[in-house]
Order: sequence, then structure tokens, then C-alpha cells
Amino acid sequence: MLMNRVVLLCLLGLILSTAAHAKIVFSSERNGVKGIYVMDDDGSNQTLLIEGRGGAVPWSWSPDGTRILFTKGVRRGVQQSVILFLIDPDGTNIRQLTENDGSYIGRASFSPDGKFIVYHRRWNENNKEKRSVEVLNIETGKRKVILADHLAIDAINCDWSPEGRHILFAEPTSPGKSNTIWIMGADGHNPRELIPNPGPQRDNFHIYRERPRWSPDGRQVVFTEREQKWEHVPNVVNGLIFKAFRYMIYDFASDSIRKLSIPRDWICYGIDWMDDGESVVFAARADMPMDKLLMGRIDFPPCYVYKYHIKTRERTQLTHDPGWDQTIDWISDDVLSVTPQGKKKVTWGAIKR
Repeated sequence: MLMNRVVLLCLLGLILSTAAHAKIVFSSERNGVKGIYVMDDDGSNQTLLIEGRGGAVPWSWSPDGTRILFTKGVRRGVQQSVILFLIDPDGTNIRQLTENDGSYIGRASFSPDGKFIVYHRRWNENNKEKRSVEVLNIETGKRKVILADHLAIDAINCDWSPEGRHILFAEPTSPGKSNTIWIMGADGHNPRELIPNPGPQRDNFHIYRERPRWSPDGRQVVFTEREQKWEHVPNVVNGLIFKAFRYMIYDFASDSIRKLSIPRDWICYGIDWMDDGESVVFAARADMPMDKLLMGRIDFPPCYVYKYHIKTRERTQLTHDPGWDQTIDWISDDVLSVTPQGKKKVTWGAIKR
């Protein structure tokens, strides 16, 4: 009897110790299969939560670590929608939040109390594209438009501030026009540039600032910055000529920007803070050299997840699968109380049934 209790206590200890480590959620395409994974801070215990044709993109942990926001493309006849869902971190209890109505739902972020979600939405109405930023009440399902396209501001990559009063967003990329990071009130009032628009650069290159993420204390913003030129180049998708890619941090107190020591040819596909603001975690791949693009080469290098410690500038590679790791969100183990270990993966076909 005593031995059984000892074994039980050991098993409980193992479960609880594991529960405190699955803190990074990310999307990945491995061996042709797209899915959502969770893993420990050091890259260990990578666990597939959900897979399916067309993939699923995770956006945000809930503040209490009990749910993950993700989007998934769903087709109904000729109509394609990108729908917002919730899922538990063990891959179960999936809940659909938005309708299959032809809308595209972009990056979503929880309010600090976990009761609301902000996201950007795009849809066609009378053969005209419409855009808005909306806040969804999770309990009631009611949606409120806080920023509409009639204001001539198009917003993507929305991120709710830790204190709940502000929302960051970026402008979409457009040929021949630089963009920057914006901020507005949580109710959509007073949208304004947080960082001045850089405008055109020398030789007609333009800077595109994207993926803004609040630091855990709300005092800084990490974002990415790529410099490209739009022109017709044979065999190059969209005619984009790459010049540089930068990983930046904006500080509110000093109103200053600093550049992280990450190679300028590492293209980012997802970024977030880590270690309570001491590090950033990001997914990146080395850019394809222009000479290979001109030869029609499209076999791009793999995209891996890395950790960058801000003070020491040390980079650590967390994933090594030769696939395509992308969208990332980190959560502190101070609130995390669940574990994916020992759970079965959930296929998209099973979800639809």
C-alpha cells in the first residue's frame, strides 16, 4: 500500500513538473503536414496538438494559460473563410468563435482579463473589399467594430497591451509605400503612429514594419523591419528585391529604437517576448540569394525557431526539424498549469466530424 502511494506521488510530481514547461506554441509544416505544436523553453518535448490539410495558425495563449487562439482556413463550396477557434493546450476542447461567412480573420490577441479578443477582419461586400478591427466577447459571442476601413486606416497584427488600455497594430504591405507601427485605445479611439513612417529609402527601397508585440511589462515593443524594393524581376515572386531584415525594440520611456544583433538576411515568420522580457523567441530562415532566385530556384532553406537573449546577444536554436516553423507565442510558467504530454494529437477531420 505504501509503495503504491509512493508511485502515485512520483507520477503526480512528474506530471506537475512537465506541466510547467510547455510554454511555446508555434505552427510548423513538417514532412508536408501543417500543424500546431507546443514545446518547452529549451525546444524539448515538441508535441503536435492539431494537424490538418491547409494547416492551422496559433496566435495567442490566454492570460491564464488554459486556452490557445488559432485560425484555420475552411472552405464551403467556392467560399473560403479563415475562422477563429479556441483550443486547450492538450489538443482538446476545440471551440469555434467566428462564422464560415467568407471572412478572413488575421492575428488575434486576448485582453489581459481573458474575456475579449481583438483581431482584424477582411471580407468582400458587393465586389468590394471591406476591412475592420473587431473585439469579440468570448462569453456572449458579440462582436464590436472598433476600427473601420472608412477611416482610411488598414490594420493588421493587432496586439492588446498588458494593462488593457491600448492596442498595437501594423499597416499591410503595399508596393511603393513604406509602413509603420500604430497604437490606439482599446476601444479604437485616437489611432496614431507609434513610430514615424520611414518613407522611401535610397534607390527607392521601402521599409515595412510588422509583427509588433508588447513586452510583458508594457514598456517596450518588439517588431520586425524589412527593406525591399518592388520592381519586375524575372522568376521572382511579386518582383521583390530584398535588401535587409532587422529585429527592433522600441522603448516608450526613451522614445528610442535599437536593433538586435540578428543576421540581416534572416527572414522572420513569427516573433514574441520570452523569459519575462529578457529574451525574444522567433522563427526565421536564411533568405534565398538573388542569384539563385534569378535562376528560378525556389527550394528555400528551412525555417527554425530561435531564442535571442537581449543582454548577452546569445542566439540558441530551439528546433531542428528541416521544415517550416512559423507563428509563435510564449507564456510564463507562472500561470501555465496544463501539459500536452501523453495526449493524443487531434486531426482536422476529427474536428469537423
